[in-house]
Amino acid sequence: MAVISAPPVELKDDDPPLLKLKKQRFNAALSEIKDRADLYNRGLTRVNELITVAERLFAAEADLYDKPEEKAKVLQRQLDVYNEAQASLEKQVGQGMVPHAELERLLYDKLSVEIDLFNLKNPHDGHQ
Repeated sequence: MAVISAPPVELKDDDPPLLKLKKQRFNAALSEIKDRADLYNRGLTRVNELITVAERLFAAEADLYDKPEEKAKVLQRQLDVYNEAQASLEKQVGQGMVPHAELERLLYDKLSVEIDLFNLKNPHDGHQ
């Protein structure tokens, strides 16, 4: 996941208070995902814990932006991560290493991101 190598967002003295808080929240999630990825790579945590942190990270990043197209880029990157994770989880489920329920949770989260992305790209499509 390329997001793990991303640098923290720079806090500026002239940032409005709410933006500073949002940047701090993003940086905290970024730091956590780097730590969790290290634990995962050493076999000390499961992929679902890494995905949970990624969800928070992407949500915090999307909240940094006001424009729908910027938010859509973040959601697309999140969807790409879910697609990578899905392939890995399917393999692990097939090998009996993780319960099938973890794959179903990932699919639910992935579909939620796809819905959010669809709604961002099609704001006037009132069809349910």
